[in-house]
Amino acid sequence: MRVATALLYPALLLAILLGCSRSSPTPKSNEFFVTWLQGHGESNVVVDAHGVGIAENPTRLRWSLYGSEQHTNGSFTAELEFRVLMPDRREIIEYVAGSGDTLKQAEDDAKVNFIVSTFHVIYRSFLNPNDPHQTEQKITNNGQPRVLVLGDTMTRSQTTNSSPNMFPLRDRFREILASQPFSPQTHWIKIIYANHHSNVMHCTVTLDNEGSPTLTDAVKNLPWPKQQEFYMVKQFVVVK
Repeated sequence: MRVATALLYPALLLAILLGCSRSSPTPKSNEFFVTWLQGHGESNVVVDAHGVGIAENPTRLRWSLYGSEQHTNGSFTAELEFRVLMPDRREIIEYVAGSGDTLKQAEDDAKVNFIVSTFHVIYRSFLNPNDPHQTEQKITNNGQPRVLVLGDTMTRSQTTNSSPNMFPLRDRFREILASQPFSPQTHWIKIIYANHHSNVMHCTVTLDNEGSPTLTDAVKNLPWPKQQEFYMVKQFVVVK
């Protein structure tokens, strides 16, 4: 499990979490996805009207700058919109934010966020089932065998040494998801949790791009680490 940390304050992180000022998505270069796929040994990368992908695979990837803001201290936050067109033609839509001294640094920070928490799950689930960077786990859901692709748990906090150990909670995430009445379709889940002064600051779980009150309540009631210093957790999961 990889853990990413950042020297960010709670107010700024929550602002990132809840979104920057909205603007219409603007088409951006496909270089980010092309470079990433080629770096993972893909030689048959294609680019078309739907985005970036691999030849003979219908999955497509694209991103755009969704919103940005310059703060009074001169720093920037940027929110990127990532879209993944799946083989069944549904879309995973994820808004990921980052911060930096320049807009480009903020965009790059958001891309790192996406890579660490989400991209390997998508790559293993829809593009390369043999990706060695990501594992799959077998679960039973509604009496049927399913495959769970649980990404790395990303934790950000105020200081580099204050991020709590999230590894024990990963088993609880699996238990919660295994108990849900999922349909036979592929599903994707994103968990966002923030804690400050040993209290829940924010907790949201989305299922297939939509907020899930049931999953949110279950995750909120987990035994999250109690500590005075702020921390935020992001977890992305695919159930096949």
